Amino acid sequence: MSKEIVEQKKMTLEEYEQKYSHPENVKAAKSFLFIFTTAIGLIIFSCLFFIVLKLFDIHQIAGYVGAVIALLIFIFSFIVPVYKLKNTKAFITNVNAMNARQAKKYNKELREEIADKMIDFTSKTEGIGWYNSTLVGKLAIARQTKNDEDLKATLTEIYKTDVKKVANKMIRDHAFKVGFTTALSQSEKLDTLFITVYELKLIKDIVFLYGYRPSDAKLAKIYRTVIVNSITAYGLNSASTGISGVIKKASDAATGIPLLGQIIGTVVESSLQGVINSSLTVVIGFQTKKYLKDEYKLQDILDNVELPELDDDEEEAKMMAEVKEEFSKTKKEKKPVCQTA
Repeated sequence: MSKEIVEQKKMTLEEYEQKYSHPENVKAAKSFLFIFTTAIGLIIFSCLFFIVLKLFDIHQIAGYVGAVIALLIFIFSFIVPVYKLKNTKAFITNVNAMNARQAKKYNKELREEIADKMIDFTSKTEGIGWYNSTLVGKLAIARQTKNDEDLKATLTEIYKTDVKKVANKMIRDHAFKVGFTTALSQSEKLDTLFITVYELKLIKDIVFLYGYRPSDAKLAKIYRTVIVNSITAYGLNSASTGISGVIKKASDAATGIPLLGQIIGTVVESSLQGVINSSLTVVIGFQTKKYLKDEYKLQDILDNVELPELDDDEEEAKMMAEVKEEFSKTKKEKKPVCQTA
């Protein structure tokens, strides 16, 4: 009975295309991803550059030491996360009749890779407890028996329970660190640096936890939000300083104690920056998590889509295309032979 219901609910490829697929300019998505990635790198580099300049103003040795530390920060807080994100695979969910079969095969292989990573991570780490050992054991059995249905069901359960819980904890911890750090820094450049670096690290950590990344278009949107948050953090320092000045004057007038007004103004300013910056980090964390959840859901739907069987005409056309491609390659490889009398 349940199998009949599943068969009735199976979606056709045409229905999937109409509901979930949309025209996408792959080159444009990659271009925007590159532009936003470069912009984030420039933001981090600029903040570090001006901080190092201030250190040179203090002392030359401090400046040189700061330059070395800044270089290391740039490498490990920008280049390494971006490289890892770029080299993490994403599910293919925006499909058509031409690539649907290939996409389903690719997504199946990616699910297996994710399962292997979870199994390997759990066996090599102790005390972290990201994934439930019982569920990871089920993954291992599914991989050994090559049972794709059990693997999918177990992966889905892990994402709905363990991964969801750990991802929320990651977001909360990063938000607290950003809020606490920016509340103490009292510098627009440090605030911008901290929020950009922490948010980039949060994205990388969540992607590592899930085992796959969003598509180029979605990742570009996430990077765009990071840039907006960085600019907001930079402007927030000046705005909160103005608010702090107003509160200081109001407190001085009300109490007649200048020092009290300054203390209250500083506390309000720090609290305002910390709360807003931590909220921005929560936004970027949940945006990343949402895109990952959406794409996992889509690949699961696509996996159950009923694809039309290749008939003789389609197979003939496919073979002709393959022969034509092979002939073109062979023709290019041939070199003209010059004969001399």
